Order: sequence, then C-alpha cells, then structure tokens
Amino acid sequence: MEIRAQSELFTSFEMRELSEALPVVFLVLNRCRQIVCANQRFAEVVGLAEPEQVYGKRPGEALGCVNALSSGAGCGTTEFCSVCGAVKSILASQNEQPSVMECVITAQGGEVLELRVRTSPIWRDGELFTVFSAVDISDENRRKSLERTFFHDISNTAAAISGTAELLMESSGPGGETEEMETVFYASQWLLDEIRSHKKLLEAEAGDLQPQLMPVSALETLSQCLGLYTRNKSTHSRRLLLSPLAEDAVVETDPVLLRRILINMFKNALEATPEGGRVDAGCTPCGDAVHFSVSNPGYIPREVQLGIFQRSFSTKGSGRGVGTYSMKLFAERYLGGTVSFTTSPDSGTTFSLFLPCRDAS
Repeated sequence: MEIRAQSELFTSFEMRELSEALPVVFLVLNRCRQIVCANQRFAEVVGLAEPEQVYGKRPGEALGCVNALSSGAGCGTTEFCSVCGAVKSILASQNEQPSVMECVITAQGGEVLELRVRTSPIWRDGELFTVFSAVDISDENRRKSLERTFFHDISNTAAAISGTAELLMESSGPGGETEEMETVFYASQWLLDEIRSHKKLLEAEAGDLQPQLMPVSALETLSQCLGLYTRNKSTHSRRLLLSPLAEDAVVETDPVLLRRILINMFKNALEATPEGGRVDAGCTPCGDAVHFSVSNPGYIPREVQLGIFQRSFSTKGSGRGVGTYSMKLFAERYLGGTVSFTTSPDSGTTFSLFLPCRDAS
C-alpha cells in the first residue's frame, strides 16, 4: 500500500509526459531504493508490458542482476553490490548529493549491461526520493576499446617503418641518401604525427586530454612544422615560406598540440591557395603573448566564415571539417590561447594563434 501511495506522488501529467519524452531509462526510487515510478522505456528494457509491473522492486532486481537475485535480501545487499556504481550513485543521492557513475550488470542468461547512471535527490510531501536515469554505454565502451587497440597497433607499425627508413639513411653514409629513402622517412614521420593528432583530438573531445606543458621556442617549433610540411607532397607547386620578420619567444605549452594547430593552419591555407601561390607563416612577441600567423591570398565568403570553427563544417565534402575545429579546441580549452582569423578580398586570409609567453620570473 505504501508503494502505491508513493507512486501517486509522481502521477501528474507533467511527470508522465516528461518521463516518456526522455530517451533514457527513468525511475524514481524511495528511501528503500524501491521503484515507485518508471517510464515505458524501462519496462521495454526489462521485457514487461507496463511500468507498474516493476513497482516495489529495486533496480538490480528489475534488471535481473545475478548478484541481486542471489541474495535473499535483494539488490544492494551483497559483497558485489559494494562496488556497484548504480548502488553508490543511489546512496549518494540519498545523502542529497547528485551523482554520475558507471556500472556493469550481468543479468540472468549472461546478458551484460554497461550503464552510465545519474541520480538526483527530490523531495515530495516531506519524503526524500531519488530520480534515477541510465543510458547504455556498451557501444561507447566498445568503441573506446577498439580505438585504443587501433592507435596502439598502427602507431607501432608506423614507428617501425620510420625507424627502418632512418636506419637505411644512416647506413648509406653521408650524402648517400636517395630521394626515395627521404620520401619514405618523412612520409612515416607525417603518418606518426597524423596518428598522434587524431588520438589527441579524441582525448580532447572526451575531456581526457592532459596537456604536457613545457618551455617551447616559438620560432623553432614553427620552423620544424614548416620543414615537415614542405616535404609533404600535398603542397604541390604551392610555396610555404617563413616570414623574414619572424621573432622568437618562449611559450609554456604542449609542443605536440602546438605543432598540430600550426600544421592545421598550414593545411587550410595551402588548400585555399591556387597552384603557384604562396603561404606566409610567422611568429612575433605581442605583449604577454606570442602571435603565430599563417596567411594566404584566398578570401572566405561570409556564409563560410560563420561555420569556420564548427565541428564537421567543411566546404570540401563530407567527412571533413575537423581542422579549424581542433585548432580552436586545443588552443582555447587546453593551452590558454585564442584562435581567430581575418579575411578580405583585397588582403586575403590570415589565421592567428595567440599563446601566453613564459613568465620570465
């Protein structure tokens, strides 16, 4: 009778409409962790026709968790439950602390559920309840596992190619390097840089990226990127030149992220430059920052300007559009800098990166 009374506290039209509109499992639990409200999506997950059929059960019991069903006391009472993210999240909510945790539930029959659980406290008629929602993250975890394996294996392969090419160049003696050897060596270096870049981007988007900050020479880094890019065949007949006005300064930054931003700036500029054209790159101290600039003669139409830093926005077809997005993501979220651009039909386009100088003190 108590469960029915508690469930009636959440039978308003707004609550029902909201819970059914959510694309996730939605429950309300009482102090005993029993379900007093559920949406249709949860009923479908547990294979029942009506949500009311799970009222009075705890989440693990309704989901058929083997640990919950192995104990006469039910969900949340076994030794395994002490490390369950769902139980921990519910208990945090009962202490009036919103919580987000992950859990793995093995159901009867061997099915494994990987869930991200969110809980929040809510008061009704002087009683504390827990709003419980969960999403299936099994595909997300599987993708992450495949990505880790892929990046590990392909990085090892590319490093082996690069190392072999370097040994061939060294064994040929001074002046004995062939154009083919150099092509293989620099192509493998480029491949390694691209692999690291994509790995960093995935980490950055997931919020898992940890920048490795250190003192870095702005001019030396810019020159290294120019050297790497000018050996890449994608430049074709275009010229990528270092400005004679470039000046050095020391920045406290992550050199891998800085190189990736600069290379993306070069790539975009070269793609916007006609055959035979030139792209100018430079760096100069600017107050308490260093200004990196990459200029090309092209003009960006207004409708394109509006989408420049949006993810997946590209004028070059589907599957593109992460270059400018990643530049801004790396610089502004992780390096404390800014990325911007100016463009006009008369003076062309300049992308700018400002990074704080190293504090001399």
